Amino acid sequence: MVDKSKVIAILLAYNSKNTIKEFYENLPKHLFDEILLFDDSSQDGTFEISKFLGIKSYRNRVNLGYGGNLKKALAVAVSKNADIIVDIHPDNEYKPDAIPHALKLVEKGIELVLGNRFYKANYISNKSGMFKWKIIPIVLLNYISRILLRIKVNDLHQGFRVYSKSLLEKINFEKNSSDYLFSFELISQAVFTKSKIAEVPVKTQYKGDKRGAKLKSSIIYTVGTFKTLLLFLLAKSGFEVTIFKNPNEKLIKRAKNILKA
Repeated sequence: MVDKSKVIAILLAYNSKNTIKEFYENLPKHLFDEILLFDDSSQDGTFEISKFLGIKSYRNRVNLGYGGNLKKALAVAVSKNADIIVDIHPDNEYKPDAIPHALKLVEKGIELVLGNRFYKANYISNKSGMFKWKIIPIVLLNYISRILLRIKVNDLHQGFRVYSKSLLEKINFEKNSSDYLFSFELISQAVFTKSKIAEVPVKTQYKGDKRGAKLKSSIIYTVGTFKTLLLFLLAKSGFEVTIFKNPNEKLIKRAKNILKA
């Protein structure tokens, strides 16, 4: 499928000037038909460095938030007829080793591939650089999410994902939040539509000032996660919930509407 389908990498960037060069050098560029960077109105020259490196780059005039930037990135990739979209961040927290394995899974019919930081006992606490105070809350949040969604995936709150076109055709991703909650909403939508989901081991290297979300952001995200789970259960019970409604327009038209907004 990698040879026959169009594979596009989307790089969501915000103040990534210190990491983007090393990230891009290590990215397996031969796996992609196109590599697109989406700069969310950074103030540190990220956009200029990206262009200097030769990356096709887009810059938001105002900060759209993580989810808003991802909506735009998915819309642009769809408008370029992507069959597979690899979402990996240029802050260099996630190593690109997982990409070939993820693409092979999509080749076998998987519609959403997630990274798994917990693929080895004590991996996070010993090697990844994650803040120690985040480990137990993330493990608990993953456990609760996994039980309520009834999904056999170990890490539902991380930043490496691969989307298939067939998944995006079935879900209302444009109705999702404009913050970090976007990704968990998308996973919940994938479960709701009975899409095929799998995970791959992914190595992380959290360091410096960008070692994941800070405490306040983590609390807000956690509250949002429980809200999404409640909406998911309501939708499963027959209630009409906007983000879980079937799209009423074709994917390409929905993508164009996002880009017009």
